[in-house]
Amino acid sequence: MEFLKIDDLCKVYGKDENQVTALDHVSLTIEKGDFTAIIGSSGSGKSTLLHAIAGVDVPTSGKVYLEGQDVYAKATKNLPFFADGRLD
Repeated sequence: MEFLKIDDLCKVYGKDENQVTALDHVSLTIEKGDFTAIIGSSGSGKSTLLHAIAGVDVPTSGKVYLEGQDVYAKATKNLPFFADGRLD
């Protein structure tokens, strides 16, 4: 069973010549019960990815699904809806 699905996730900070791409079209699926590690050098986007998964930081584009629920479908009122450790 799919626990987490990330589809074409992008996060860009800044504008014009000051743009920094933190996530560049990331796609990932994690099945329920899988053990997964997110590793990388400093500044590679690990925290940005985790913030996007938790609903703390809204991505520029793409989708995040936790247990089939679109994290950002509730974006207008309930972010971060995963902050207490469970889905609302």
